[in-house]
Amino acid sequence: MNAATGITRRAFLTGAAAAAGAGAAGGLAAGCAAEAPTVAPAGGGLRPAPVGGTRPAATPGAKSRVVVIRHDALAADGQGPPPGRVRELLDEAACALAGDARAADAWARWFKPADRVGIKVNCLGYPTRPAVAAAIAAAIAGIGLAPEQVIIWDRTVDELRRAGYEPRASGRGVRCFGTDALAPRGGGYGTEIITSGAIGSLYSRIVTDETTALVSACVLKDHNLAGLTCAMKNFFGAIHNPNKYHDDGCDPFIADVCAGPPVRDRLRLAVCDALRPQYQGGPSHRTQWQWPYGGLLVSADPVALDRVALEVLARKRAAAGLKPLEAEGRPARHLASAEARGLGAADLARIEVIGIGKTWMDVA
Repeated sequence: MNAATGITRRAFLTGAAAAAGAGAAGGLAAGCAAEAPTVAPAGGGLRPAPVGGTRPAATPGAKSRVVVIRHDALAADGQGPPPGRVRELLDEAACALAGDARAADAWARWFKPADRVGIKVNCLGYPTRPAVAAAIAAAIAGIGLAPEQVIIWDRTVDELRRAGYEPRASGRGVRCFGTDALAPRGGGYGTEIITSGAIGSLYSRIVTDETTALVSACVLKDHNLAGLTCAMKNFFGAIHNPNKYHDDGCDPFIADVCAGPPVRDRLRLAVCDALRPQYQGGPSHRTQWQWPYGGLLVSADPVALDRVALEVLARKRAAAGLKPLEAEGRPARHLASAEARGLGAADLARIEVIGIGKTWMDVA
């Protein structure tokens, strides 16, 4: 068992199948029997786009929508929550985000059967739980994609294995491999530098060649330089030279990596593993600063998701008697940079938060 994720490799191999089967005889995986959601007072709305595999499109003046679903099952320690239960809750969140009654209809707003979908997990330090990645993969495959059209990926095969994933580059089922696995087939990264704002990088060929759509499957944790690592910073794992971009709190580099066409043109959805977030000492794995929040954050706007995630961390830090990130010299400045680049909303006043279950601002 991997200590960071609380899931065995055998459990990961069977996780996607278990998640896919959840609700086959009814329940949330087939249709969203919703617990009554609550909407933050800011209100607003993001109008879903027509079915066809694109992000929901915002109307002028509309707010970006972030769904926060919380449940005691998600806060479980040890072996972690069953992937099938994660799938049920994830489907409910997707329905709330898209405004659909059926989970398949909700997922079909962001993905289409012809897509090749890359689920970018974060394996460094405190990783994205495999149960969350398996649930996302099963939900996407549920709209008619073959499981083989879905890739769970990060930088290296070894990092995936250490995080509790079972790498598999071929065969039947959802694939799971690192950028380095492509090295024998022409190199893991592209051959031409892509410039975006202040960065110049080679992007992973998993992004540029292997996929048509991306999900940022991030984990909610503190970062010792950027203040926050979540949906956007996750894509530092998509370039060959992230070590060059940690000055000035990683700003504007986080925004510029995401504004690069390989990510910007493919990113459809962000799903944040906030099962047991870490509010200090990140991005390394520090159990003393983790707590059972028991949540998943889902949004088509990665900036808005990161802003809500930052608010959760800020409230927990205050409750624990820690200084604000600004007072420690590591404010999450990249959020404003991302908004300036048109990547999404960084102002809470422009974000509609839909809470399902326990109040999203309750960090006890």
